[in-house]
Amino acid sequence: MEFDPRRFGVKAIDAVVYAVALTGVVFVVTAVVSTLAGNGLPGAKWLMFFLGFAMFGYSSLKVRPKAAWKRGDGNGGNGGNGGTDGGLFSGSDEPVGVEKLVGDALDAILPPRLRPATGDERPSSGVKLLLASVCILAASYAMEVVFEINY
Repeated sequence: MEFDPRRFGVKAIDAVVYAVALTGVVFVVTAVVSTLAGNGLPGAKWLMFFLGFAMFGYSSLKVRPKAAWKRGDGNGGNGGNGGTDGGLFSGSDEPVGVEKLVGDALDAILPPRLRPATGDERPSSGVKLLLASVCILAASYAMEVVFEINY
């Protein structure tokens, strides 16, 4: 497969918009929860920090390549399962929740030449979640260093 800058751009737009949208959702939710608990924005900063690391761990497991014996590629695999997902996170990579909302919004907003033509042109949910976890950690860091939200 040869490198296509247009396809890379489409994937990058999709992943970055998803990461920024999920970071915004996480900020709003953690700010509300922390404020209701009486901790205000410092509590939200800590919630985002711990949630970002938990998401980072989960997404790093999700982006792992599947073992050859789990892929069923003919080397004594899983009984002729022929390429179905048999890894740690089995199942289809269909977008759900925030990922589906962001994908639908991008399809409605972007011009046709910047839209992914097929589902294969979108990055996997693991890659999107990994990028979002880094954005959440960066937002938590920015809250502490730039905006000086400390205990």
